[in-house]
Amino acid sequence: ATGLLVLCGILFIYDASFVRASQTVYMKFDPEFFLKRQIVWALIGTAALIVSLYVPYWKLRHVAVAAMAVTVALLVLVMVLGHESHGSRRWFVVGPIRVQPSEIAKFTLVLFLAQWLTANQKRLRRLKEGFAPIACLLGGLGVLIAVEPDLGTALVVVGTGVMMLFIGGARGKHLAGLFAGGLVGVGGLIWLEPYRWDRILDWLNPERDVQGTGYQVVHSLIALGSGGPIGVGLGQGRQKYFYLPAEHTDYILGTIGEELGFLGTMGLLALFFYVAVRGFTIAHRTKDPFGSLVASGLTSMIALQTILNVGVVTNTLPATGVPLPFISYGGSSLILTMVAMGLLANISQYPNGNPEEARSDKERDESVSDRGWDRRARVSGHRYR
Repeated sequence: ATGLLVLCGILFIYDASFVRASQTVYMKFDPEFFLKRQIVWALIGTAALIVSLYVPYWKLRHVAVAAMAVTVALLVLVMVLGHESHGSRRWFVVGPIRVQPSEIAKFTLVLFLAQWLTANQKRLRRLKEGFAPIACLLGGLGVLIAVEPDLGTALVVVGTGVMMLFIGGARGKHLAGLFAGGLVGVGGLIWLEPYRWDRILDWLNPERDVQGTGYQVVHSLIALGSGGPIGVGLGQGRQKYFYLPAEHTDYILGTIGEELGFLGTMGLLALFFYVAVRGFTIAHRTKDPFGSLVASGLTSMIALQTILNVGVVTNTLPATGVPLPFISYGGSSLILTMVAMGLLANISQYPNGNPEEARSDKERDESVSDRGWDRRARVSGHRYR
């Protein structure tokens, strides 16, 4: 499924971008400009997937805290030293390489929360000692990403964190309070930036400003509606001819819907659904708490990002910049998503966790069975704490 999604991404990035690339000076009028770059990112991502598949996942516990600290530092630095494009300062640019710290934040947050929740499950149930500090961390990350500005990625990061807290056993009333605080925070961010309020109004009535703020939403709906049940044919779409903005990035699903129609779009979404089901199945079958939480977090991240992107393109949700995993153009997103898939496959190979620890637990259990009189041995060891 991962391979099919990556190949579909390469195909549709070329299909959606060749018109723009062939008529833009920056891209040297090369219709394959985006195609070549995405193939390079896919090859790097494949290598990263293979590495993440064979490096024992439980060793990531030792670097989770340091990775989170480095990520926070990068999110602060990018606002000062980052490259500015279209009013946003989200990237570090070194030659042809663009690194987006907010994409890294999705990944490192999953590792950090999995490590923290594994070590502090009882503390999580207490507000001041456990839940509140983690809630503040999520809020801080969300604010740092939102002021870039990148509200869509901020929602994905915070939403993934909330899902992991729920799975990790946080109290319902604490999560409800966090959700209420999040709504207030999002409302404040919308109030501070008038263009975000315009997006809310365009969501409620896309035709209120067809040539202005509602232009992108309207043309996304035109693309999807033009596709009908089976589409106009691969490569035959018209919206990519400078009608639909971001046709190869955030709104690439509009191009797919126009050319492959409803059936083709649902086939693509079925692959995402399969990945989500397999990811949560791996999490459920993994006995190691850290591995289970990592699998849950990575799957939640991909599923939530997919839901937000599809919701925006179909105008089910207000417009916000969230790429479609595997499919939208972009190196940071693709590579880290493929690393996530490698880790999921890695975790699936060890349903009992670290084989060395599992072996020592088995030997301890056998020793206990031989010494039935020693009740203390039955409640010792990390498995029973």
